Amino acid sequence: YLRHSLEDLIDTFFWPSIDVIIWGFITTYFIQLKGPVAGIVAFLLGGLILWNIVWRAQQDISMALLKNIWGKNIINLFSTPLTPWEFITATMILGFFKIILTISLVAAIAFVLYSFNLFSLGLYLLPFFVSLIAFAWAAGIFITGLIIRYGMRIQAFAWSLIILFHPISAVFYPVSVLPPFLQKIALLLPTAHIFEGMREVLGTGTLSSEHLIWAFALNVIYLIFSAWFFTFMFEKAREKGKIAKVEI
Repeated sequence: YLRHSLEDLIDTFFWPSIDVIIWGFITTYFIQLKGPVAGIVAFLLGGLILWNIVWRAQQDISMALLKNIWGKNIINLFSTPLTPWEFITATMILGFFKIILTISLVAAIAFVLYSFNLFSLGLYLLPFFVSLIAFAWAAGIFITGLIIRYGMRIQAFAWSLIILFHPISAVFYPVSVLPPFLQKIALLLPTAHIFEGMREVLGTGTLSSEHLIWAFALNVIYLIFSAWFFTFMFEKAREKGKIAKVEI
């Protein structure tokens, strides 16, 4: 699949690699500085690599639909016995393997160039990965429902909406630096709990179970809601004949 799509190769390998290289050099500069600022290097690189999970997993789902729309294939796709949820599931499975490739590459780059070992997170890396990808899938399914219902005029949501969560997900800094009202919003995001947990593990080697409990509980809520929302929007679009017009 990747061999036949330059766009997918660039998305899967090129941009994540450029991200980690640029941020790696920035953190190398921090290391050269004197004082406590040098201690944030692992937090920055860890945050960058883990955010790639969210970014890639969400885009893989939303962009899969858009590619079928751009290719004028959406009517053919949903006129087959393939159900919408089979399409979403297949996209999630394919996206999962692409994310593994992406994270493996950027983790290797971070280790070779900057001596940052993502696996220093230990066994905590697995629940972090699962929680981040679950949130990304929930976001991707929600955005796909919006596009199915409202068409190409909101196609930019596929690659931009998730960015709104970046500042309040505490990727590169603790939740405590946010204004009080944003702190309350951040604590409703699984991502904020995971990145707070990541910094706790890298800083102390331990993790409060509270972060994981909140992250997984919130993910269950968001996945259930996004599944309902997508089904509702798809049925509404089919009733109103919007699916046939979504390519326009």
